[in-house]
Amino acid sequence: MKSVFTSVFNLFIKNKKTTFRFLKNHFLLPSLLLICLLIQKPVNGFDLAVVRIESEYKGNQSSYGDTIFAEKTKPKKIINWSHAYHQTLTMKILLAGDAYTGKQKRFDVGPGEVKLNCEQALDVIRRVDNLTLGIPKIIYLVGWQYYGHDSKYPAWFEGNERIKRPQDANALESIKWLMNEARNYNTTVSLHINMSDAYEDSPLWDVYLQNDIISKNKDGSLRLGRWGYPISYAKEWETGFAQKRIDSLCNLLPLKEAGTVHIDAFYTDSPFFQQQPISPFLNFTISDEAEAQRKIFIYWDSKGIDVTSEHIFLSREKFYEFNFVPNWRRAAFEGYQPMAWHFYQSSPELYMRWPASYFCGGVEFNGDFGKLFGSSMHGENIINKDAKSLSGFSSQFFSNTAIWYFLNRLDRLYYVKGENYQLVQFSDNVRTFLSEGNYIVKKGEMILMEDNNVFVPALWIEKPSIVAYSLDGYLDREWLLPDTWKKFDKVDIYQITMEGNQLIEKGRETKNGIVQLSLEKDMAVLITPF
Repeated sequence: MKSVFTSVFNLFIKNKKTTFRFLKNHFLLPSLLLICLLIQKPVNGFDLAVVRIESEYKGNQSSYGDTIFAEKTKPKKIINWSHAYHQTLTMKILLAGDAYTGKQKRFDVGPGEVKLNCEQALDVIRRVDNLTLGIPKIIYLVGWQYYGHDSKYPAWFEGNERIKRPQDANALESIKWLMNEARNYNTTVSLHINMSDAYEDSPLWDVYLQNDIISKNKDGSLRLGRWGYPISYAKEWETGFAQKRIDSLCNLLPLKEAGTVHIDAFYTDSPFFQQQPISPFLNFTISDEAEAQRKIFIYWDSKGIDVTSEHIFLSREKFYEFNFVPNWRRAAFEGYQPMAWHFYQSSPELYMRWPASYFCGGVEFNGDFGKLFGSSMHGENIINKDAKSLSGFSSQFFSNTAIWYFLNRLDRLYYVKGENYQLVQFSDNVRTFLSEGNYIVKKGEMILMEDNNVFVPALWIEKPSIVAYSLDGYLDREWLLPDTWKKFDKVDIYQITMEGNQLIEKGRETKNGIVQLSLEKDMAVLITPF
């Protein structure tokens, strides 16, 4: 019991006012608080929260006041995915942009600007693999077709000749080469495509128009959206053209070997015509369109290919439950779609309902939830801006993805929101805590991240490894090592760079399971046993 009592004033010792409110309002009897005030020993911070809340958790309660517990029943997968997206850095690389005039794109006005050809893309993938220490990666190619990004949809039949290697016969051969070579860098390369839009200069325009697949108003006139003309998924599925499109792409490129594809947008009702059927000319409802999308997910799966997409929104039955009302994606397609590029949510309920292995991001744009539950990174904008030096990549990877990867391996037990703090308790004695700008991740007594300083095991590496990163830098900071490292009295330290790891010091001594580090600004290091 003494260890519990002496835990009180370290819920993070930096902010005693916040700590006092947390304990007083939620976890301690006045007598216990008085004892702790007298002892005032700075120790591990969450013991009392665990004692109080876990008693309710073990009682199979769904909530206790401002506490949300993980649901006991695991959600059902409709599709068994080929990749573990919660343990994979999933990104896009823009090979070529698009060129059009006006606010609403109807057709290409010429080739889009080439950002990277296939050879250059592979070099980026190589350097990203070095920066990420070989973490599993999926990279989707944007602008691989025709004139570039969003070019000639719904057709998928030609590569963008401006991205090909000189020695290859055509762009498709270069893409095949890139897909194969990227495996040497722990990277699966696949495609970014679109099943929502149609453009007037597409090779499929006439046939899709004749078969009423392209959106029309009730009077039969065309219905132009923000990005071309919306496609009715239900009509494309009913006529068999969706299946033909998918078949043709699978015959064109080795997508089955990749096991994944990214469908951009994939809205259920168009952003220009929210809460309306895609094509009022037809008799399909929004629910019909969503059901056709589910069939499309399953058809891709029959080819051995997972589908990721741009967004996650709530299911239709729970659409407004959490005060979140983006109307153009009526269903989250949980159980069908394992990962969303934009994983923004307005409530922790779904985090506690859906494990990371069931549905994950991507990037969580709610900053609090991104810290508490973990958020990965996009990387695409960094590569677009500076493909040569990849400035800013390490910061995002180590401050976000490395922590996200670690947390995603654990079970989420409960979430607590107090007067001016939030915390999440995970399995294996791991907790995240956020209060008035102060952020910390701990495993027992071991700090894994505090504000902009990271010290976390890199569990994707077979050999015992820890990565440390600091945005602002520090001198002679002491870090507690994991219990499993207590047998190591010396460690090697390497600086992580995009051209490989560079030895800083071999055989640095540790003392009582503690290692001392000094890091420069925006510096990442790898620590391994001597």
